[in-house]
Amino acid sequence: MKAILGDEDENGVGLRIVDNNETIHGIHVGFNGEITYHEQDGYPDNPDKRTYSEGEHVSQARRYAKYYVAQETECDTLPWDLDADRFEAVRQALQDLSVSEIETYFGDLLDQSLSHYADDPDVDIGETTRPEALPAEMIGGEDAVIYKQDVYLDDDGSIDAVSGIGITYYVARGERKTVWRGDAPNRDPDARVEIFPAPLVDPVPFRDYLVYNLRCQIRDCSLMMGGEPAEEYRVLGHGQYRFTGKYDSFDLYPPYHDFSADIPGYSHEFRPDLPITWNELGGLVDSGSDQSLYDQIKSSLFSR
Repeated sequence: MKAILGDEDENGVGLRIVDNNETIHGIHVGFNGEITYHEQDGYPDNPDKRTYSEGEHVSQARRYAKYYVAQETECDTLPWDLDADRFEAVRQALQDLSVSEIETYFGDLLDQSLSHYADDPDVDIGETTRPEALPAEMIGGEDAVIYKQDVYLDDDGSIDAVSGIGITYYVARGERKTVWRGDAPNRDPDARVEIFPAPLVDPVPFRDYLVYNLRCQIRDCSLMMGGEPAEEYRVLGHGQYRFTGKYDSFDLYPPYHDFSADIPGYSHEFRPDLPITWNELGGLVDSGSDQSLYDQIKSSLFSR
C-alpha cells in the first residue's frame, strides 16, 4: 500500500491510495473517520459485481486510508478495533498482571471458559461454575461459542475497567449473534479479547492466552490494511473472529488463524507460563510410551 495526502477541507482529508494491485483510489476521510468519498479505476463501481478479491482490495484501501490519515495528521480517524497501538498497550498491561489482578478482571471469563470442561475427567475445574448461562436460542454444540471481553486503560496505561462477558454463538447455519452480559464503561474500549473455551485452569496461563490473542489481533490490523505485520506479530492463531472467515474461506489470505498452517515467516508461538517448568514437562514425555502425548502431560497441565 502507498498513500499521498491531499488537501484538508472543513469536513476531512483527501488522499490517494495505490493498493497492492497497483489500482489507484481517491478517498476522502471525514474527521469522524467516515469515508465520505471513494473513487477507483480498477474494479466495478457496483460492489455486487466485484469478485471477493476485488472487494477486499477496496476494503483494504479504505482501512488503510483511515490509518494513514490518523498517522500523518492530528485527526483521530482510525476505529478502536483496528488500532494496533491501543492493542499493544493493552497487551503490555495484561502481561504485567498479578494472579490476584487476573482473577479480579478476568476471573469470570476464566470460569466461563473452564466451565466447558465440567464433564471432562482429565480437567480439574474444582468448584468452578458457569457465571453466564448460554443463550437458549443457541444451536450447535455447546463449544460452538466465542467469548469476548472489552478492556479499558487509564491514563497511565494500566487496566482501569473491563466489560461483562460477550457470548457469540450460532442462531442459524452460518449466522452468529453476540449478546453481552454485565456492565461496561460508556466509552470505546482500548481492546477486546476474543477466545474459544480452553482447558486452562491456572490464572497465569489464562492471562498468557489473552495476551497471545491480542498479539494475533495486532497481526490482523496490518493484514486487513494490505500490509505485513512487524516480525514480532507474524504469528499463527485466532485474532479477531470477524477476520477468521476471510482467512478460512478465501484465497486472498493464507489461513493465519490455523496454528498448524505453513506460511513462510509465520509460526505458532503460544508458550504460556505453566505450573511446571518446560524441563519438567519434557521429563514427563516418554517417546516409547503407548500413551498419547496429551495423556502423558494432561495431569500436570490441567490439574490444580
